[in-house]
Amino acid sequence: MAMSVGDRVRIAIETECSSIKAGNVHPHASFHDLTHEHFRVAAKAIGRAIDEHVEESVGQIVLKSVKAMMESAGTNTSLGTILLMAPLTVAANRLGNDECGFTHALKGQVRDVLAALVPEDSAAIYEAIRIAKPGGLGDSKSMDVRESAPESILDAMRTAAEWDDIAFQYVSDFELVFSLSERMKTREFSGGQSKLDAIRYLQMELLSERVDSLIARKNGLDFAMEVKKKAGEVIAAGAFGSDEYERAWHAFDLFLRDTSHRGNPGTIADLIAASLF
Repeated sequence: MAMSVGDRVRIAIETECSSIKAGNVHPHASFHDLTHEHFRVAAKAIGRAIDEHVEESVGQIVLKSVKAMMESAGTNTSLGTILLMAPLTVAANRLGNDECGFTHALKGQVRDVLAALVPEDSAAIYEAIRIAKPGGLGDSKSMDVRESAPESILDAMRTAAEWDDIAFQYVSDFELVFSLSERMKTREFSGGQSKLDAIRYLQMELLSERVDSLIARKNGLDFAMEVKKKAGEVIAAGAFGSDEYERAWHAFDLFLRDTSHRGNPGTIADLIAASLF
């Protein structure tokens, strides 16, 4: 029996949060207010919500999925992931279960889905963000989610794209998500890594290449750049899985973790989940 779109979302979230990634919640590391079980419970609820509403608009899928997440887990585990999954799931639903050339066809469908967003999508997405209450939003002179939603969600995303990689996907046709998917496949199939190890190493590559926008919003650009530098030092320490690499990785993981989990690279986790889908 073919998997539903919601099943694919659930599996993507569960797989991403099961990989042992630096600074993130995973099966062997929790925050004081967030555990791996929260993510698993939320993943099931989000998957069900998407299957129930996949024929609806992107905005309604975001809103219904966020409500399901909050009702099931009682906390915001996956807002960024939901924002990324909604256009992908609408596009994937249009393609059905035809696996031949799926990724290439999905790219075209995503472009069409994004181009068709309307004011009602903007209002629903703003409501969903307010319900989830994500950390590190700060203050914005324009397109503030605490104000009325703009007519165009793409205008809001274009403004936020300067500091937020989730928003950037909406105005770049998900280019980074699709490229990460290809990198994941290369590491898993050509590199011979397990999927969880491929995720683990991809996180470190991304952290060494770009600033995690959640970290930057919570702590400022200087701290986010320091994280980026230290991630590069881990990769330079030795081959993946070697004693040298693991020592450097554990020191980096400890550096990211504190009682406020301000070093949580949550945006990169969201991007990886979407690439897994």
